[in-house]
Amino acid sequence: MADRVTVDIEGLREEIETAYSSNPLWAELSLSQKLRRLISEWLQEIKAGQQGSNPRQADDRTQ
Repeated sequence: MADRVTVDIEGLREEIETAYSSNPLWAELSLSQKLRRLISEWLQEIKAGQQGSNPRQADDRTQ
């Protein structure tokens, strides 16, 4: 069973839509697919930061 959450993206929609606007396939994705992709990439960055020399990287992104 899929995990689902309700997310308030007020003020973020344009940024989400233009995140990869240079890639024509981005326009083909639904909003939920775009959010999943962005969240997945963000989590990978956090994981890489925790394994690297800058453990505060995750904290810096949330500010």
